[in-house]
Amino acid sequence: MISSRELENRRKSNRSILGVVKAMKALSAANVRKGGSVLEHTRRYREFVDQAASVAASLPGVSILPQGEKTLIVAFGSQYGLCGALNERVLEEVAEAVRGSADIAGIIYAGRRIADRAPALSMPMEDIDAPGSVDGLDETVSELLTMIFNRYKDKVFGELLFIYPSFAADTLTVIRHPVLPPPFKPQEMERALPPVLYIPPASVMEGVLEEYIYVQLYATALETVIAENESRMRSMDYAEKNIKKRIEELSTSYNYALQEEVTGEILEIIGGYEALGGH
Repeated sequence: MISSRELENRRKSNRSILGVVKAMKALSAANVRKGGSVLEHTRRYREFVDQAASVAASLPGVSILPQGEKTLIVAFGSQYGLCGALNERVLEEVAEAVRGSADIAGIIYAGRRIADRAPALSMPMEDIDAPGSVDGLDETVSELLTMIFNRYKDKVFGELLFIYPSFAADTLTVIRHPVLPPPFKPQEMERALPPVLYIPPASVMEGVLEEYIYVQLYATALETVIAENESRMRSMDYAEKNIKKRIEELSTSYNYALQEEVTGEILEIIGGYEALGGH
């Protein structure tokens, strides 16, 4: 039988773990709230960039045709663990996308955990660390933008596909988001003469296209951070319930063991008195 001291030590250990779990849960909840607030502003800015791109696409001499025939896939997953099946779900979608396309230029994995779990494929694969929180998104997105846009200008690929997790109606879903070719629709100019530009229209379009990819990357990475922390928060909630149940069980066992030890000591004392009385 386990002693009351050992049971008390186990109970203290579980209480310490419970404190860590609650702290991780609170941190994840804070990231979800902050990410949701930032995402709303990002969506509005994305609408503004889409409008600017439609205007730029209307300039004479501008082409928005694909730069190549191959497809580049960017798969977004978690940087850290305790996210349930989030990374596995994204990898399943990546596998389907690869099977459905005959010409893949390569895959970029954003997130250390998803990169570690990615299977080896006969195509170029790269990975990049993700921040795991809203803070630090700028650095990750800027690095991804450089990797992607340079390849696009070099005509390494013409189609760009983002695959990322998202929470909708308390359900984890994996989204395929085609980013390139861009869905810009040229607008009819209301003025008789085109606007006066001090730089070539093609350069204007290139700058707008780069900003378009940037905001798409930022919004996607932000949704991934929200999904990662939402998944972790749910995992911590499940762990918290299990640990509390375990502490209750240990408390019951502790009380029982303590009672048995006290009873044993009483019987030992009575036995000692009886032995003394016998002499």
